[in-house]
Amino acid sequence: MIHCPECGREIPEKDFNVSTDLAFCSVCGTNYSYSELVEAEKNCEDAYRSDLPPRGIRVTGIPPYDEVLSYRFISSGVWGLLIFGIIWCGVTGVFTVNIWFVEVTPWPVKLFLLPFQVIGLCILGAVLVTLFGRGELRVRDGELETFAGIGRIGLIRRCDLAKIERVAVEPTGITQDNRPIYGVLIRCGGRKRFIGRWLSSEKQQYIESFIRHHIRRNDARKKGFWA
Repeated sequence: MIHCPECGREIPEKDFNVSTDLAFCSVCGTNYSYSELVEAEKNCEDAYRSDLPPRGIRVTGIPPYDEVLSYRFISSGVWGLLIFGIIWCGVTGVFTVNIWFVEVTPWPVKLFLLPFQVIGLCILGAVLVTLFGRGELRVRDGELETFAGIGRIGLIRRCDLAKIERVAVEPTGITQDNRPIYGVLIRCGGRKRFIGRWLSSEKQQYIESFIRHHIRRNDARKKGFWA
């Protein structure tokens, strides 16, 4: 099976012309070199090995799922965020306590610093998620399920593998030190979302290969043979 690099759709055999080395995607209207697409597909297939994940990623077969890929959110920037959060909460906390224990202080003044405390708590919450949170990709019955959270508490999203239109490592629109932050883009049913932000490029490429691998397996099962 050959997939279009632009839209991710499978290119049917009738749109191949091996003699002229052409492959045409009728969905996005783009011509490609057939030999280059075959080589790219082979390299993509070779990139995914469930028994050789990058360090920090685990692939297991936990029933009722076919496969589950797990990874941690932790990044080097979390320590700077932790220090900033502690300083922020400490400084604003001292001011808040001093104002609240002065009886003559009007209520509007007392409530003025509370939003700053909420901001500090949000920063520390982000640190906790980064330190102890995890992401998972779960595959079951032709469906991809993504999870992000701590323990069993988190956000779950689902999409049919057959409806995934594009999977690629792309800029997320977020920058750090004037450099773009990349993530694994999943476009399903016209909706875009990114997973694996802040992960290394090696881990992001492995996650991309994981998803593409299961898209191929799902396509193959529907056509009556095992990928």
